[in-house]
Amino acid sequence: MKKFIFALLFTWITGLSMAQEQGDFRIQIGPDYKLQINDLGAHAGLEYLFVDRFSLAPSFTYWFPDFGRSFNLNMDLRYYLTEGVSQIYVLGGYNNLWINAQPGLPGTTLSRAGGNFGLGAFLDVAANFGLNTEFKIQSQNTRQPVLRVGLVFKVGGY
Repeated sequence: MKKFIFALLFTWITGLSMAQEQGDFRIQIGPDYKLQINDLGAHAGLEYLFVDRFSLAPSFTYWFPDFGRSFNLNMDLRYYLTEGVSQIYVLGGYNNLWINAQPGLPGTTLSRAGGNFGLGAFLDVAANFGLNTEFKIQSQNTRQPVLRVGLVFKVGGY
């Protein structure tokens, strides 16, 4: 029982020391999934915590539709509600979706700007590694719900 209490206390103290701080910088990669139309994509993004609990998170997603090409650019502002090993956040931001149903033909790319909002959670797994899950609604087109899962690499603070 003493070992269990010690392990629990050690985990709790370690978790408090892993809180996000101003100047932290993270890189994220992983899949995205549009829930209504079953569209799968791959994303890459950055996150910079410019003030305690606030971060800017630009990301780029390349979608793999049944035909044509589609990609998305997001610029999200995140506010972290919790600190420690499990960091929950809400987000809002701007996105732009580009769709080309006929690749190779000039002038066939559509650009649709919109906003997005949602929530997510970052799980701190190791000193420089974590997992991120995110659910958001993108306002362009039919208000697509998107589920995102990512591997996060912490580069460090500046």
